[in-house]
Amino acid sequence: MLNLLLVFNLFIFSQGDGGAPCLARDYGWGSVVCVCNSSHCDSLGLGPLRQLAGGAVVQYQTSKAGLRLQPRRAAFSSSHGRDAAANTTLEVDQRVTYQEVLGFGGAVSDATAINTFSLSAAAAERLVRAYFSPEGSRYSLVRVPIGPTDFSSRYYEYTGDHQYDTSLEHFNLTEEDTEYKIPFIKMARRVSRQHVNLFAAAWTAPQWMKDIDNSTGKSVLKPEYYQVYADYYVRFLRAYAARGLDFWGVTPQNEPDVALVLGLVITMGWTAASMREYLAGHLCPSLRSAGFGGLKVMLVDDNRSYLPAWLPLLKNETVRDCVSGSALHWYSDNTTPPSVLSDAHAAFPDKFLLYSEACPARSGSGTRVQLGNWEDGAEYLSDIIQVASHWVAGWVDWNMAVDLGGGPNWLGQTRDDASVVVNSTADEFYKQPTFYAVAHFSSFVPPGSVRVSLRAGAWPAALEGVAFLTPDRVTVVVLHNKGDADLAVSVSDSARGNLTLDIPARSMHTVLYRQELRH
Repeated sequence: MLNLLLVFNLFIFSQGDGGAPCLARDYGWGSVVCVCNSSHCDSLGLGPLRQLAGGAVVQYQTSKAGLRLQPRRAAFSSSHGRDAAANTTLEVDQRVTYQEVLGFGGAVSDATAINTFSLSAAAAERLVRAYFSPEGSRYSLVRVPIGPTDFSSRYYEYTGDHQYDTSLEHFNLTEEDTEYKIPFIKMARRVSRQHVNLFAAAWTAPQWMKDIDNSTGKSVLKPEYYQVYADYYVRFLRAYAARGLDFWGVTPQNEPDVALVLGLVITMGWTAASMREYLAGHLCPSLRSAGFGGLKVMLVDDNRSYLPAWLPLLKNETVRDCVSGSALHWYSDNTTPPSVLSDAHAAFPDKFLLYSEACPARSGSGTRVQLGNWEDGAEYLSDIIQVASHWVAGWVDWNMAVDLGGGPNWLGQTRDDASVVVNSTADEFYKQPTFYAVAHFSSFVPPGSVRVSLRAGAWPAALEGVAFLTPDRVTVVVLHNKGDADLAVSVSDSARGNLTLDIPARSMHTVLYRQELRH
């Protein structure tokens, strides 16, 4: 009965708002998923956004209780004094600015594209629209694997069965690219109103280039194949360009440090010293000579705990001129302080920080896909707020879609959850709490926005927040109450006055208002 009332209330609100309601379903994991199919998918209401010029405030709320990006209107008072009933007062100051936002997004892994196109054409388009359209999450960054990952249905190489093809005469894309990933990306760009930037990363070189003839296991690239592997990257970029897809950036290797320690999945390791040689002597010159010199080359593409060990590479002039920033994964964020991010920015302020992978990774034999797990969404939102507050310019999810078993995964070792879970038998998919956690940023903070100051005399232990100013001067404040008690939060803006917001327990909020400075 609770779910039915929730859907009814969302439906009534959405009719005057332009959005479609969530069809909520409870699978017993603490909250709900929103069910989408060929004829329906919940969408963002855009009505309040059009009224911001009149001084209105819009507050979008997602909650463990079942709300999903539900908008409500609020208003500033002319008073600038502290609201005595508020638990805390947050001061927004758009004059104090930090990093520029690159965007938010996810990865078009083989699993993402295969699961999407396992649906009917209408349902598949709804899935892509949920991520990329103006009424959806408005993703602007997409990570594209070069070849297979652990989330592929098989292992493959772009040189096929041809061993020691050093001239790459037999280089060719596979059906995973031509039938799945490329059509997905083209559909994403078609439904989006903004440019969707792509960045590529390989999990491994062909087996014959490595020191062990195996796709898994601890391994490194043989030095005699450094140039061939750089050419392999160039061939991939050219093959996609021939199909109308340009790239914004590349990383030389997915998880080069983890590969030296674990080597459980498709992988290949690098030390900082070997990567310096590869970048300076092979990959960077090859990209420039092939006409890809404008690509954003990113270091690391691994957990942030490894970031300090990679930064010295930027002392090499050739590497520094080639590299634009560092890509990071979230898996050690609970054990590595965010100060490593601020330290990296302080050391190299002209090099951006981008989070390139995150997912709810579950170990052991428990259920890998947990439909409606609120804690996953809360961890996502907390992480984005934390890293954005420490100079990170964007955040990219891992698989955008997995099946009910958390795959496909060709080894079956790392089946994980995702923000969308596909049930192809029923021709429907389920939007998880993590989907909405990312959307609280991606739907409202476009590329080109800047983080601005958000400070409090004392932050309640349960409250987290960060603020941005968009290119069209909309102030965006994202708040998270991760505790079990309701909060009243006062937002103070010197140009607008004072705004008091109800922030219920276990809830996420994005607050929007247009900046109208007084003269």
